[in-house]
Amino acid sequence: MNKIVNLVVRGRGTRQYPADGLLLISSRGDEPPLKMAASSARPGDFLGVTYGAEWATTEAVLPRPPERRPRGNEQAITIPEHLTDELALFLGAYFSEGHTNLSNWTVVITNSVDRVLEQVQRACFATFGLPGRIVHRADKCPGFVVASKRLVEFLTLLGCGGRASEKRVPEVIAGSTREHVIRFLQGAALDAYTCCGTLPRWAICLDSHAGIDDLQDLVTCLGIPNAQIAKWNKDYQKHYYELYASGRDGQVLSQLVPFLEPYKEVRAQEFRKLTSVGRDWSDVIPGLRGTELYDLIPRGQSGRNGVGTGRQRFRYLRDARTRHITRASVLRAAEAGAVLPPWLEHLVESTKRFYPVIGVGDLPMSGRSSAP
Repeated sequence: MNKIVNLVVRGRGTRQYPADGLLLISSRGDEPPLKMAASSARPGDFLGVTYGAEWATTEAVLPRPPERRPRGNEQAITIPEHLTDELALFLGAYFSEGHTNLSNWTVVITNSVDRVLEQVQRACFATFGLPGRIVHRADKCPGFVVASKRLVEFLTLLGCGGRASEKRVPEVIAGSTREHVIRFLQGAALDAYTCCGTLPRWAICLDSHAGIDDLQDLVTCLGIPNAQIAKWNKDYQKHYYELYASGRDGQVLSQLVPFLEPYKEVRAQEFRKLTSVGRDWSDVIPGLRGTELYDLIPRGQSGRNGVGTGRQRFRYLRDARTRHITRASVLRAAEAGAVLPPWLEHLVESTKRFYPVIGVGDLPMSGRSSAP
């Protein structure tokens, strides 16, 4: 049986890698990163994660449930052979705000905005030929409801999950085109928001940890740095999981995936206009000491006319408390004339980002594996 390694990575949760797969690892964060087997990773090491990926150029082929005759008054539905824009949106909306009811074979997608529900209804009809209906109740959030055993079977076949805690991104989405992934994310963003406060960010919070992992993989493949955290809800006495892209990265994501709800899009436009979004202190380059980078910066001119030039503004790099150096510091040093060694120049120009490993474990091969 093939072996995998469970790596618990800060900001990325628990991910599975083939034990003999090569990863870019910095030992304890003190050594320049090298390609090593995943099985050699230890807590305290830094793992390199690649942002951006090559997308499929053709529409994903959809699996089909076994053919059978309709039962009783069951409606016949059409299932397309390939993933479409409408289906990608429908699956995204179901991922964030949908559930299935097996007692009456219904699919329900809730939202407080009628315009959104109407868009989901049109997507369902265009894809499956099922009109469904929009329901308003005094004691519940408005929702789009469609009754179809065949549709429930299809969503189950895709691996969507029936309840909030079971939600997964269908593998057919991850293997689709970039355009279809963005359309899926637009539907999934029904549970997302933007914040202009002390930590400006785009974020989405879900009950399903596996679902957040899947969503993080999609955002990572789009080339947008992100992270996830667990948030304790004292009312429900359980953890929910939030995926977020902060600062400039969040602005890029909110631009790429506009909200379907008008009021959210208004807030997102305000978020995109922010010019002060803070620095990303988590984007570190392991294997480099502050004093080493400082010594690469040329000295400034002496005398009154030379005051404030050269290395004066980089003295913080000599502080013994500076353990890891950020990418921004390396870029500023390069602008000041520092000649970077080849390995460092390559890392700064690459799409790799590094995160500390906080736990390691061996498991039999199961589920979905990850590739940084």
